[in-house]
Amino acid sequence: MSTGEITDASSMANPKRGGGHFMDSGLNRMIIWSAALLVVSVVGFAVYYYVDQSGSGDSGLAGRELAVAEQAVRDDPTNITNRLVLADVYFARQRYEDAATQYEAALAINAKSTLAHVGLGRALMQSGDFAGASESFQTVIDLSKEEDISGNLVQSSYYNLGNIALDQGKPDEAVEHFKQATTLERSDADSWYLLGTAYLQSGKLDEAIAALGQAVLFVPNFTEAYEALAGAFDQTGASAGALYARGMAAYSRGNLGDAADKLESAIESSPTLAEAHAGLGLVREIQGQKDAAIVAYQQALQLKPDDFLARNGLARLTGASSGTGLPANHPTAASGEGGEQGVTP
Repeated sequence: MSTGEITDASSMANPKRGGGHFMDSGLNRMIIWSAALLVVSVVGFAVYYYVDQSGSGDSGLAGRELAVAEQAVRDDPTNITNRLVLADVYFARQRYEDAATQYEAALAINAKSTLAHVGLGRALMQSGDFAGASESFQTVIDLSKEEDISGNLVQSSYYNLGNIALDQGKPDEAVEHFKQATTLERSDADSWYLLGTAYLQSGKLDEAIAALGQAVLFVPNFTEAYEALAGAFDQTGASAGALYARGMAAYSRGNLGDAADKLESAIESSPTLAEAHAGLGLVREIQGQKDAAIVAYQQALQLKPDDFLARNGLARLTGASSGTGLPANHPTAASGEGGEQGVTP
């Protein structure tokens, strides 16, 4: 039996209808692999035992994992865990139609499996079957109104429905889905970014700026969000805000000299723009200009006492709190110190 033939008799192939590129959030990536993690307990041991006994290297490990997952389904086709594991393995290998077939087989075993519904929706999205994908994600949302379902799975469903709506040119519909997604997971920067994108497409610039500001709050090196923010500021005529956003985009790409120039221009244009002072402090800190960084952070806090970026930067440099809030490309971030910080334009 070939790998593509491992299926339930009631399963049907899913037609392709073209397809689009979808942004995958960190939460989504975590969810789609939640069932795949069961490989360790279901089939993983068999793979590693085989490797250990055969003396083989790691080069064929992925292929052996797939072979073991497929054999597990052949041995026990009514085991839903086996089906979900194989579906996730197929999905990771971009074999979306095979993945959809396995998710459908899992749903034939348990029609209320939310993992299977989310997985099927994602596989159908990648295959271009947006109607089928939307139905799967909506099923999860509907089930959540009747049963106690993981909020992560519901959030992922709203997020993916928003992605589909954006791809289909329905920004108002996308806004509603992403608003639900950000309500369920406040720290999902990707949802905030796409919410801002949807607002931009709807012509709601103030709402877009607020949403994009949340995205960079949680991921301060979010280049795309800063670029979108700059565009939104341009449309509102806020030249200082646009300079600030482009300066932070340059920072996130590692162009520190350009970043400093733009942030200084933003401050010259609007001396009370706290975010620009905080961003400049971050750039000066990374450049090793400690005194200049402290001054910039202090100026930011005088203008905005709760500025998270400035507060944590000043704490790092004055020793009040060691290593908190380091951005990903900070020179000392590789040591494992610190966490995330952000900026709210």
